[in-house]
Amino acid sequence: MNNNFFNEMQPTIIERLGNIYNQNSEYQQALKNEAKLFEKIEGDFSEVQIQTVKSYYNLAYTTWGICEMLAYRQGMRDMAAILGIAENYEN
Repeated sequence: MNNNFFNEMQPTIIERLGNIYNQNSEYQQALKNEAKLFEKIEGDFSEVQIQTVKSYYNLAYTTWGICEMLAYRQGMRDMAAILGIAENYEN
């Protein structure tokens, strides 16, 4: 499967994943726990430290997002190979 296929599908994939995450109670609870801990950090850390933590999270979430997309793409490639249709999407 070529990258053009995945580039075209990416907005749909992201939207669908967002819907799945938002419907998941474990994910919602994890977000609440994250927010609660960040409130504690805001009370304990200086402004410079808070900005450093925010920068770290931005970079970590960016990396995580890339990993999620790569894993999803590889899963699609693997499924196509299992179904015998991979050759239809090769470069």
